[in-house]
Amino acid sequence: MNIGPVEFVVIVSVSILAVAPLVLGVWAIVDAAKRPEAAWSAIGKSRATWIVLIAVFTIFCNLIGLVLSIVYLASIRPQLAAATT
Repeated sequence: MNIGPVEFVVIVSVSILAVAPLVLGVWAIVDAAKRPEAAWSAIGKSRATWIVLIAVFTIFCNLIGLVLSIVYLASIRPQLAAATT
């Protein structure tokens, strides 16, 4: 089976879009797990809740998992970093 350059680009693009939510979800979960409990308490959020939400929705609904991962990495993570300093 021969594929042309357009088909190759489409296959690579679809593959990246399929893997991106998983990669971001794993990154967010690992980062959340490494943050100290004191930082989570300081910002009034629950580490367990965020980890479970990201994990469950990344597995069962990639789009929601992707959104949760982005929210964590863009919003919650900076708050945690500020709370640890």
